Amino acid sequence: MAESEEEVDYMSADFLAQCVGADDVRPGLIASHSARRKADIDKRRKELDQKNKARFKPVKEVQKERLEEGLNTAISSSNKGFSMLQKMGYKPGTSLGKQGQGRLEPVSVDLKQDRVGLGWQQMIEEYKRKKEERKQRKKKDNCVNPEEFRARMRNQRNEKFLERDLMKSQRVCYDMDSKNEKTDPEETWFWPSFTQECDDAEEDCEEEEEWENEFEPQEQLQILTAYLRSTYVYCLWCGTVYDDERDLKLNCPGPTREDHDDD
Repeated sequence: MAESEEEVDYMSADFLAQCVGADDVRPGLIASHSARRKADIDKRRKELDQKNKARFKPVKEVQKERLEEGLNTAISSSNKGFSMLQKMGYKPGTSLGKQGQGRLEPVSVDLKQDRVGLGWQQMIEEYKRKKEERKQRKKKDNCVNPEEFRARMRNQRNEKFLERDLMKSQRVCYDMDSKNEKTDPEETWFWPSFTQECDDAEEDCEEEEEWENEFEPQEQLQILTAYLRSTYVYCLWCGTVYDDERDLKLNCPGPTREDHDDD
C-alpha cells in the first residue's frame, strides 16, 4: 500500500453511515445522540396515534352508530305522532288497524353506505338475468327432441322452397303476360313488385299492399300456379308449356311441388 493512501477506519460513524444509510435507525445502528432522540420521539408519536385511534372513532363511524341507534330505538311518548296514536286508542306492542291486522313493527330502513347511483346497478342485475335466460334457452335448444329438430329443419326448408317458387311463378307470369301484350296483371301480386310502379296517389299503393297481404304465401302460390296452368298450360315445376289441357293432365305429375318430388 502507498504511503499517500489513508487507512479506512471500519469502526467509524462515517463508514457505518455509508454502509446502511443515514436514515436507518435500527437498534444497534444509532450512532449519535440526536439520531437516537429523534427515533424515540417518532416511536412515542406512533404509540400516541394508535391510542388516539382506539380512543376516538372516526366521524363517519360515529354517525353510522348514532343513526343505527336512533333507528333501533322505539318512539317515546313525547313524540307528537305517537301521542296522537295513543289518543286514538293505540297501545304499544299491538298492531295497527281496526282488527289488529296491520304491521307490528315499523318498516325497516336499509342504509346505503356508498355514493353509487341505483340506476346502473339495476341495469347490471337485469342484464345478468337476461344473460342467464339466454343461456338456459340455448341449453334447452341443444337438448331438443330429435323429432322436433327434424320437423323444424323441414319447415325451414319448405319455407325457402315456397319463397323461391312464388318468386319464380311471378316472373314466369310476368313474362308470359307481357308476350301476350298484357299491360296489367290479373292480380297485383301476380307480377314481381319491381315491375309495378305507383304513378297515382299513395292510396293506390296502400291498396295494393292490402291486396298483397290478403293471402298467405302458400295460397298465393296455389292461385298463381292454377292461373298459369289454366291460361298458358304451363307447369312451374316441369318448366314446360304443354300442347293443351289433355297433354298437361297426362304428362304432368300434379299441381304441387310434392307431386313432382314423389317422381
